[in-house]
Amino acid sequence: MTLLDIVKKSGIVGAGGAGFPTHIKLQGKADYILLNGAECEPLLRVDQQLMEIFPAEIIKGLEAAGRFIGAEKGIIGIKNKHKKVISILNETIKSLNLEDFIEIKEMADVYPAGDEQVLVYELTGRVVPEMNIPISVGCVVINSETALNVYNALEGNPVTHTYITVAGDIPNPKTMKVPVGTPIEEVLKTSGIESFEDYSVIDGGPMMGPVMEDLNGFVTKKTKGFIILKKDHHLIKRK
Repeated sequence: MTLLDIVKKSGIVGAGGAGFPTHIKLQGKADYILLNGAECEPLLRVDQQLMEIFPAEIIKGLEAAGRFIGAEKGIIGIKNKHKKVISILNETIKSLNLEDFIEIKEMADVYPAGDEQVLVYELTGRVVPEMNIPISVGCVVINSETALNVYNALEGNPVTHTYITVAGDIPNPKTMKVPVGTPIEEVLKTSGIESFEDYSVIDGGPMMGPVMEDLNGFVTKKTKGFIILKKDHHLIKRK
């Protein structure tokens, strides 16, 4: 069974929020495999935390995907404020003897660093044409959680969980591993808030995430985070 078959069978989709099937991304050849660890949106912390906790697994997943598509180089894009994580990743790359294949490039701590098109330009200097995708300029982009899922799939573990940041005006901000299909309200209540009558919830990050009209849904593979704020917060009013 090829990596493509394993990724497809394991149900891996883009964990950065778009949910695009990863096996489709890996069907073609490319010059670069890029790891998006920049996390475009403020407050979301999943990718940065996963790279700190599972550096070897993420790098091995990135390497496997890169080798499969025939990439000449794997590049990890991460914001320069994450000094501890950058150090851990560099040490891990060296310990795995992958310095010739994988490197880290630091990005400015600004929005929209982490946007896919911006990431491709910042890491490779290549410009993705309007209405096009990274493969058109020889790049495949996956994020940290997706790379971790590739590694897990190679170990025989399909995608059954996702990692979610819960943040905002709450007593207990956190990142947690959550089974896919978990009721959203159950996740939100881990914030320390029991009643959401006076609160609104942003699905995703504060810049692009929409305000949820209904909290009765369920966690999916592409759920990335929830921002909980009082209904009179200026961000909620603006949205």
